[in-house]
Amino acid sequence: ACLAPAVSFGEISSEVTSGSMGVVEYLLGSGVAGMLYSVLCGQPMAFLAPTGLTLAFISGLFRFCSLRDLPFFSVYAWVGLWTSAFMSLLGLLGSSKLIRYCTRFTDEVFNGMLSVNFIYEAVSSLRRNFINADPLNLSMPFVALSMALGTFVGTMNVVKFEASKFFNRKVRKIVKNFGPVSVILLFTLLNNLPWAQKFNVPTLSVPDHFQLAGGRSFIVGLKAIPVSIRLLCAFPACLLTCLFFMDQNISVRLVNSPENKLKKGAAYNLDMLAMGIVTGVLSIFGLPWMCGATVQSMNHVRAMAETKRNEETGQMEITQVTETRLTGFVIHALLASTVMLLPLIKKIPIPVVSGVFLFLGRKLMTGNTFFRRISDAFAEKSRLEPKNPIYLLGRKKMNFYTAIQVLCLLGLFGFKQIPSITIFFPAMIGILMSIRAFVLPNFFSEEEFVKLQDPTPE
Repeated sequence: ACLAPAVSFGEISSEVTSGSMGVVEYLLGSGVAGMLYSVLCGQPMAFLAPTGLTLAFISGLFRFCSLRDLPFFSVYAWVGLWTSAFMSLLGLLGSSKLIRYCTRFTDEVFNGMLSVNFIYEAVSSLRRNFINADPLNLSMPFVALSMALGTFVGTMNVVKFEASKFFNRKVRKIVKNFGPVSVILLFTLLNNLPWAQKFNVPTLSVPDHFQLAGGRSFIVGLKAIPVSIRLLCAFPACLLTCLFFMDQNISVRLVNSPENKLKKGAAYNLDMLAMGIVTGVLSIFGLPWMCGATVQSMNHVRAMAETKRNEETGQMEITQVTETRLTGFVIHALLASTVMLLPLIKKIPIPVVSGVFLFLGRKLMTGNTFFRRISDAFAEKSRLEPKNPIYLLGRKKMNFYTAIQVLCLLGLFGFKQIPSITIFFPAMIGILMSIRAFVLPNFFSEEEFVKLQDPTPE
């Protein structure tokens, strides 16, 4: 779950930045960011990782630099340094308390966007195989599709194995923790068998030895652009700060949820300060920016948790969590060290990574009541739980609220798909908050918001 996003987003980044930032940078950036964050932050159970929204911003910034004939890495570094300064200042001023104005309405749409983005990237990769294949020989695309679906189904099943009745608790936990990696290894080995190689399933495009894209040096030339451009970089940095502020606080807030039964208190402002320092370091070295990763963070919490089966619901519930900085540091140190295993990583089929993306997208849907309400809209009322919003509000009112969220999600996704304006995507998050604060109260009372578990903050 940590390696796949770094590799896949690195592959996509290499395409959208004309090879300026690829898999090696994403592996190294993910590892360095994770190690620094695990040491500096207030909530070490949370993880940093690349996301599709951050990649969209980087893509927009690269396109702008290309049109204006500006050196990309110099502009990138200054935008990152300004973002680092803004985030550090927000952390020192205690601004994380403002996240309470980001209600469940925005949380659900934002996480829905992350989920849809994972699935979209996976489907796009598989679709390209069919587009580029010989129409008279579609063996490769269908084999790739089978690999992706096999990886998705296999990973889903090994993760759910912990709640099964087979073997004892220790064995089930081992299968859950190491099963996803085993699934990836299995399909990689299958693809390297002589009978499978004739299908020419595409594998990851990485160099045979460690080097940054284009053979550039580690340190970015900060003086390559005039002072006026350096100051103007503060404007896109404001947008990036908004994106990081939302993504980071939403991810950490999910980790700090009472359901996870963590003993240590929340430290949102310290997390924000740590995020600012990490962003500054990555910018100076021209490595991709990282931000709060919901799926990886929650997987980390569950991996370190003791669970028991709730006999009434049939679900696994957390009883306690071992809270430590060590696991996050070691995991990301191993992730960074994979740059020494590039010849082996090169053998991983791209459809396998697509399958992991499908899993991550589906995993993000779990617990998001927005998606549950979409399915409940078509369900028979008598088959729903007594606490379902349909019983509390009525089907028409609940569906109206859900329809507004669907329109917001479609708007976000559509905005992100327009290359010329993706750099302004973070501003859309503010629009979401404005819709909840100023538009929805015209249609819903505060009592109805409470029934939807979306109370207005005081």
